[in-house]
Amino acid sequence: MEGEPIAIPEFLQECPNVSTSGVSSNLQDDTNAAVTELATREPSNSQYTLAEMLQSPRATSPWDGNYVADKYRNIIQDVIEELSALVKPPCVGRLTLDDIYIVNDRAKININILNPSNTENLPTYRDEFRTLVTKILGSDNSTSVELKHFYHMVDKTQVALGDLLHHPLLMSSNERLYFPIDAIPELQSKTGDAWKGTYNDGKKIDIETTIVTSTCDPAFKSFYEKDKAKYPDNALGVLDYSRDIISHPKQINSEKVLEEGLTSLFPKRLTYLYDFLRGKGIRMQSIIQSRRAES
Repeated sequence: MEGEPIAIPEFLQECPNVSTSGVSSNLQDDTNAAVTELATREPSNSQYTLAEMLQSPRATSPWDGNYVADKYRNIIQDVIEELSALVKPPCVGRLTLDDIYIVNDRAKININILNPSNTENLPTYRDEFRTLVTKILGSDNSTSVELKHFYHMVDKTQVALGDLLHHPLLMSSNERLYFPIDAIPELQSKTGDAWKGTYNDGKKIDIETTIVTSTCDPAFKSFYEKDKAKYPDNALGVLDYSRDIISHPKQINSEKVLEEGLTSLFPKRLTYLYDFLRGKGIRMQSIIQSRRAES
């Protein structure tokens, strides 16, 4: 009734603020506004869940071209953060699209359903997360190299869910562009030049043919041909080429064109670097955090 206070779901009152950038510092105000808006809907739609968002006729695509759209990227990151912070051993329980609430395009898990006392025959939260993301982004039969790699990482139990927060699939355009630039100094500080000898996995990558025959901006070709002898046909050559052309932004006027061009030319370059850094025990957070703060 008019004038009657809106009942805010208890779990939203108790949840800590999401730490990812972009969330209002006053979650209570955000929640009040969101619940007030929700109260004007029909009773059957009184709860704004992720399931309802995806099923809405106004739902937007989770993809922006070949990249995860910002809204969905933020939602998946929020779920990862909350699972990492709130789930306790043995890390089993149900988690569905109906258990995730959306407040100002950010996700909050209903903490009342987490860590059930009776854990018999329950799936792991990792498996539930895998199913949830598949319902958002689609199956790993996709042609997206990074989506397949992301699912592969989710399926590897030795990879902490928190490590997926900074997976290339969930990086912003700015983070993706500068990932090689920021990673190389970190590698140098840990191992000196020794990492260069192990970065090459032995697979040949015909850099020249890849660039020359592509439909990317001609500047990619002209930049390569200026000093192509310094780029061996392997993963290290790809990394060095990426670093060098990113370090000379005047070659290509748009950072967006630059990042998308590099990804089109070498679709595995970021996932390969991600795997290499993990293998060296270097956490993505130390590399990506400053860029994420700028986004």
